[in-house]
Amino acid sequence: MNTFIVTVKLAPRKGHDPQNKQTGECPVSQHCTDVTGQHHSFLVDGVSEETIRERLEAEPDPIHVTRVERTDS
Repeated sequence: MNTFIVTVKLAPRKGHDPQNKQTGECPVSQHCTDVTGQHHSFLVDGVSEETIRERLEAEPDPIHVTRVERTDS
């Protein structure tokens, strides 16, 4: 099974201040607590890198994938 760390970049969010990070419900992953940041990373397994990119970029508000890192060998 392939497991990837996927990093995405969202459009700037209202209240984003890198010097004053806030925690709460992340807009991308239930395992993340970064509310205001632009970059978010999360694990995805069981699919290919191509499928990950296709699914995220096909969202109604496309999500820009900045990095996909395979964690298994």
